[in-house]
Amino acid sequence: MLRRHFIWAAAALVLALTGSAQAAKPLPAELQPAGYKLVLTAKAKGVQIYKSVADTDGHFKWMFEAPLAQLTDAHGKLALYHYAGPSWEAPDGSKIARDPASPVTQVPAAHPATDVPWLLVKVIADPAPGVLAQVGFVQRLDTHGGQAPAAAPRRADTRVGVPYTATYKFFAKAP
Repeated sequence: MLRRHFIWAAAALVLALTGSAQAAKPLPAELQPAGYKLVLTAKAKGVQIYKSVADTDGHFKWMFEAPLAQLTDAHGKLALYHYAGPSWEAPDGSKIARDPASPVTQVPAAHPATDVPWLLVKVIADPAPGVLAQVGFVQRLDTHGGQAPAAAPRRADTRVGVPYTATYKFFAKAP
């Protein structure tokens, strides 16, 4: 009897591991910054802010306005603030923002209807010293939530914050 339970438990573990491996989305090559090394990984919890605007036909639609999130390190300690720009700022005062001269690379998330895309963002560091001073690229991965509401807005200038989580990885030039 004990042997049968062990076999069922082992089979369940194999199925669980196989299922989770199939559910994981591999990192696309276009999101890997060549010549850069990983210097920081942080978990984000926040909102993607959308504003309602009228399109050319006078119908209202949601337009992305900005992110607003706090990022924590592996110990759950506040590591960064994330806000419009997009920008990331550390408690030590160092800051990075999207390089407007470089396009953002996007790939669909595992569930694109509800999850914001995965990104690779070229950034420019503020001259202040600190944890972000050498960062040149930011990845946004493993997103959950954050897509604009499915229902169209009813009036102009309404703003909503759609909850999302993600993993952000920060890369500096490799020596």
